[in-house]
Order: sequence, then C-alpha cells, then structure tokens
Amino acid sequence: MLAIRSAGGTIGVLTLLAASALSGSAVAAGFYIQEQSAAGVGRAQAGNVVAADDASTIYFNPAGMTELPGVQVDSGIDLIVPSAGLTNLGTVDHTPFVPNAPPGGSNGGNPGSATPVPDFYLSAQIPDSSVAVGLAVTAPFGFASKFAQDSFARYDSIDSFVETFDIAPTIAVKLNDWVSIGVGLDEQYSYIKLRNALPNPFGVPSPSSDGRLTLTGHNWSTGFNAGILLMPDAITKIGFTYRYGITHNINGSVTLSGLSGPLAAGNINEAGAAALNLPDIISAGVSRQVTPELKLLGEFDYYTWSNFKQIDIVLANNGGSLITPENYRDTVSVALGAEYQLTNAWKLRTGIKYDETPTVDAYRDTRVPDGDRYWLAAGVHYAFNEHTGIDFSYAHIFVTDSPVNISRGFYQQFGLTTTSVISAESHVSLDLLTIGLTHRF
Repeated sequence: MLAIRSAGGTIGVLTLLAASALSGSAVAAGFYIQEQSAAGVGRAQAGNVVAADDASTIYFNPAGMTELPGVQVDSGIDLIVPSAGLTNLGTVDHTPFVPNAPPGGSNGGNPGSATPVPDFYLSAQIPDSSVAVGLAVTAPFGFASKFAQDSFARYDSIDSFVETFDIAPTIAVKLNDWVSIGVGLDEQYSYIKLRNALPNPFGVPSPSSDGRLTLTGHNWSTGFNAGILLMPDAITKIGFTYRYGITHNINGSVTLSGLSGPLAAGNINEAGAAALNLPDIISAGVSRQVTPELKLLGEFDYYTWSNFKQIDIVLANNGGSLITPENYRDTVSVALGAEYQLTNAWKLRTGIKYDETPTVDAYRDTRVPDGDRYWLAAGVHYAFNEHTGIDFSYAHIFVTDSPVNISRGFYQQFGLTTTSVISAESHVSLDLLTIGLTHRF
C-alpha cells in the first residue's frame, strides 16, 4: 500500500484530489530488476540460487559463498533496452461543459529508453575456517518511463522514475560437507519521481491548457535476505532463499503547477511522505551435473505482490482520504537452463523462463502496462586463465499485449468533476545485453 500525506493549507483538498490522479503509479514503479548477474541472464535466471560459481551468489543465495575459495570479485553491467507503446482504443475526457471530448495529442511514443544496471560483488573465505564474508552493491528495484507531454493518456502518467540502491554485507557458514547457510543485511536507498497532467475543467481538455502534478521523494530502509545450500552428492545442488520485502517511508514533496483561472490558487509545493511496500521473494532451485560437460538448472520464484492492494492518499491536516484499489496479485516465475563446458576456456549457456505479471486487467495503468513475460536467453563465459574470466549474455523478453481500461477523476468536491476514461492496449518487449568480469585472487 502507498500512502501519501502532505502538509495541507487552505488549498489542501485540491492537492488531495489532484494527487488521486497518480492512482496506481507508485507501486507499479516498485518493479523487480532480476538482472543482477551476467551469467544469470545467459541462462534466463535459471539456477541462480544454486550456481555458486561466482561472487554474484551473494545476491541470489548468500550460502553459496562457502563454495568460492579465496577472495573473489564480480562486477558487471546489464543494459535493459525496452520497446513499448500504447494504442488508443477510444479514450475520452469528460468536463462539466464538454462530455465525450477526445483527449487530443499523440500516442505518447516509446516511453522506454536503454538503461544500464550495474552490480558489484566481493567475497572472501576466512582462512582456516568454514566462514565466508561478502559485500553486494546492486539496484534490485526500479522503473523508468517517459511518455510525450501530449500523450492521450497524460492524465494517468507522463514521467515515472523509481530507483533503488542496495548495499548488503553478508556472511555464510559451511555447517558440514553438504549444508551451508548465509544471511545478508540490506541497506537500501529509494528515490521516486512521478508526474502526470491535470486537465482544465473549463472547456475541452488539451495539452496547452494542462496543469502538472509531480511527486518526488527518497528514503533509506533496512531489510535482510537469507539462504541455504544443500549438496547431497557431488553432482547435485539444491538451494532455498528468502528476501524480505522492505517498506520505504519516503519523504519528499507534492507539487502542482500550471493551473490557471479559478484553479490558479492550487499551484503549490508542499512537503509530503509516502510508504512503499516491496514484495517478499521466495526462491528454490536445483542443479545437476549430468555429464562432465553438461549441467542442467531450474528455479522457481514466488513474489508477494498482493501486499499492494490499494493506494491511500491522506491529507495530514484534516484527515481526508482517497483510496484507489490496485489489487495486485502474487506471482510466480519458472526458469530452466543449461551450461556446457565446451573447452577449458569456453562455457556456453542458454535458458527459458516464464514470468507472471502482478497487474490485473481491471486495474492496470499506463505507468506499468505490464503483461506476462517469456524469456529466451543465451550466453558465453571465457576464462582468460584460472583467475580471470568474462561473461557475455543476451536475452529477449516477449511480453503479452495487455488492456488498459481505467478512469481518473478530478475536482469532484468543487462541483467541477472532470474524468479521463482511458481505453488502450499496451505493447512491450525487452532486450537485455550484459557483460560481467570475474577475478579470483
């Protein structure tokens, strides 16, 4: 649930009503970025919780550090290249004076752009002990989209930007020959910026007469992750992990600008706060070395996105509240992958994955017009020597087209009810290009 509380004034109710136009935006921006390892992308994330072959295991299963000798470093960049768009299927706006007005403007263009996501890992075995320690620096949640200012869906969203930055000191212990456990502390920073247009109720809504609503804020919060790695025999690994869904109590501001005429008094900048709940993530994986060259891997992930059922927007001074239902659902993903040791230097990877969307048809918005995802991935590892190697991976993600049918209302308490009824279909696909460098001291 996302709650926004702003310090009110004489125009606080207007602020509250306009802020309702954000509806599902902020939680939809709490998007999980799975691409935290170049090797993992090459096998479509299959077996991340059991691979334990480089220091990125710190993120996926900290118990895997016990399988890494000495001191190891892993660093990479994942380039996420989205292609997205909206098809207008009959969006209309209603003002007190002009019902059924076309929204005007464009289809919004491609809201996505190529985004690099870096990661860094350091692991170290404590000499003469069964203990390993490590540090992970990642960006596990985030989302960015930017529609054209005159998009037909501008009263739902224009800009959406959410990023997180996670620092995780971690420790693992090998209890015996076949059981290891690990735990990490997540210190996580979040930043959000959400913006949408506000219609002018006095006539036909148009981009030239729109106002703007912008919400910004940031926060540091603490969470944890834990894992167990089982090795019942020399060729089998089984892993389980849990990542706690952190709550971010975001401090920031709510800004209204560009309102004219009788609404001009609503142009304000007020302090605000938000609570954003991220999902718990539970993962299970298995790997099997079926021949000296071929390894098969599988993984199942469960996400508690149903934590986010609605958005409460509350005005602190007078206790006013608006509730927008979101009704996100819990989701699962399933991945299968393989690795083949072609030569001493070259290792090949491939994988497929199915990943459910948490959005549902009745409440899906334009900030994250998501659909179910299907991965096809391949990658290669080249070992320069016994200490240093490099990974290259590519994945294409097919996303099912999804309907967007929502209504956004404004200015009801002033007798100037203005409504945007958005009817559209989303089209999304993604390409992932990754490179990672590993080094063992």
